[in-house]
Amino acid sequence: METKCLKSFVVAGKTENFREAAELLYISQPSITVHIHQLEDYLQIQLFKRESGKVALTEEGKFFLTEAEEILNKIEQGKQNLKLFSEKKNVKLTIVISPMLVDSTIPQIIYQFIIENPSYEVTLMVVESERIGSLLQSGQAHIGIGLTPSDSEFIQDELIHTSPLEFVVPLDQYDDETGVNFDIHELFRTYPFFTNHISSIFPSINLLVKNHFHYVKPISIPQSYIVKRFIKDGLGISFLPKLIIRREMMEGRFNVIPFTEFELPSVKIYMQYKLNDKKTLLIREKLLSSYLV
Repeated sequence: METKCLKSFVVAGKTENFREAAELLYISQPSITVHIHQLEDYLQIQLFKRESGKVALTEEGKFFLTEAEEILNKIEQGKQNLKLFSEKKNVKLTIVISPMLVDSTIPQIIYQFIIENPSYEVTLMVVESERIGSLLQSGQAHIGIGLTPSDSEFIQDELIHTSPLEFVVPLDQYDDETGVNFDIHELFRTYPFFTNHISSIFPSINLLVKNHFHYVKPISIPQSYIVKRFIKDGLGISFLPKLIIRREMMEGRFNVIPFTEFELPSVKIYMQYKLNDKKTLLIREKLLSSYLV
């Protein structure tokens, strides 16, 4: 039993008009007649009664009309399921993240996704946030995670986390037993201030620091992981998002102290992807449901 016979029967059964059915299916009227005869021969049941040039469903035809529709729906659903299975079997995804987020929990979440979904082949790239949108539009990447939203109408942005900036200083400036208070002005006099790694998300940082601490000694470092290493080695001070210093805070690698000289902003983390890109749905759900700290 061919599906084309079932399709012709279903349309002809609903219209009870072979000419109209032929027009709806974009085939000839004789083809409809042939398909119905073939189906009746296969089933050994008369589906239509023909009287005075008109056709009408028999009682058996009315019963089988529902059955035929269900068969066609199952066939179509089976084709869709098979397509999804085939696509899921070998899905290639390229994920790009901002350099600052390399030290966050995001790479670990992506790793967990790969373990849970072995049929996905994931490539991870590290690029500046400003480049993520162009890589998505060109098809070189499928998911972007960065610090700035896209300005393209074809790219969807989702805010997945907001992380406060913290004032981070070397560990030897505080004694837990004596509880000596920090002198922020003294810290800026003593240590260089590492900057540039947050200038893209906080452009006015250098001016604000200079206005409040005119004696500051700034050192431009674009990579946050280098800033963290230098602070741990006692070589300077800076502002860093809480999201990327979680481990160091738990291990007591440096001090995070209150900063009240001016208001510190929060760092917003955006997930970006092309609109209607279904292949990214699973990884997007993973990122949205995972706990970022």
